[in-house]
Amino acid sequence: MWDTVSSMRTQGLLSLATFASVFSSLAANPGSSPLKAFMELPMYGMRRDTPALNSLLSALCRASRLDDARAAIPVARAEAGTRPDGDSYAILLEGCEAAADPHVAREVFDEMARVIGLDPANVPAYDSFLATLISSGSSTALMEAMDYLAVLHRQRCSPGEKFFRAALAAHLKARELRGAVVLWNDFVGRRGLIPDKEMYSTMIMLQGTLGHPEVIVEYLDEMAFNGVFPDADTYNMVFHFLLKGRKLREASAIFSEMIKNEFWPNEANCSLALRMFLDTRDWDTGIKLWRCMVENGLPPLEESGNMLVSKLKDERLPEACKYAEDMIDRGIKVSSSTMSKLKQCLVKVYKGNIHEHLLRKWKAL
Repeated sequence: MWDTVSSMRTQGLLSLATFASVFSSLAANPGSSPLKAFMELPMYGMRRDTPALNSLLSALCRASRLDDARAAIPVARAEAGTRPDGDSYAILLEGCEAAADPHVAREVFDEMARVIGLDPANVPAYDSFLATLISSGSSTALMEAMDYLAVLHRQRCSPGEKFFRAALAAHLKARELRGAVVLWNDFVGRRGLIPDKEMYSTMIMLQGTLGHPEVIVEYLDEMAFNGVFPDADTYNMVFHFLLKGRKLREASAIFSEMIKNEFWPNEANCSLALRMFLDTRDWDTGIKLWRCMVENGLPPLEESGNMLVSKLKDERLPEACKYAEDMIDRGIKVSSSTMSKLKQCLVKVYKGNIHEHLLRKWKAL
């Protein structure tokens, strides 16, 4: 390798990219010393400057040699006069994140604050540091990360999207709505961050889980405004929480929007929604849902179809008969119990012949 480096120097082809490759090769070998190669850079006409130091640190951290990377900084400063910059500490903190080592991350962050100060431009460093704290698994991890976030804010500094995503997920896990809303209002409302679908889904899940279904439709509206388009999972999550919160008018509107965009309710939502719409005598929406289920083969067809016919028979007997016959024609089993209930209702209004017609088709299956 060094013969190649010498040859490249003779040809005037050496660059920092060359030594980045050298550092990476040496770092991959636990017995080698990339730091020694850094110190010998002047022998090849290269400067031991901060970009070269950062290239060394990056190679060591990628090779999971975080301790060696940390140790390189004071040596480079003392023996070569090379000072670290914000990128240097961002690289180290990214290494801490990869190593899942919050203890070392705190030490590196404190050293950075002491040596070069907190620079608003060094977003990657703050992202990695706070993400490391949040993902540590400690019972106090979220609180500690929020405390450090407050420290950064006092210095007019802020992490970026990576932290925001991790923090939202941590708030969801902790079922901590107030902190999540404060965070959302700060990053989205004040700083102008455009959330992606995952971030919106996290807030919808948190608001819905904690019993605030009236809020989640607003997130869906914001998604469309920001060009973030919900998928079937997002729609089903919103639909589910509206149903569970008994916000049936809103649920009906979301269902209409879903099918307009060619997304279908999942099995659990089909069953729950049909029952709730029919129990509240919202016959039109219930029938609309049933038609969607039949046309797209959405389960549970047999259970739902029998429920539809049984609920319709008392107030909309002609439609109950219509959908019972349609089920039979489609090969969807109408239960003997449902047929018996239809018979009772039809006999009362002297329409026993309709039951006989249905019964003949039913027996022919």
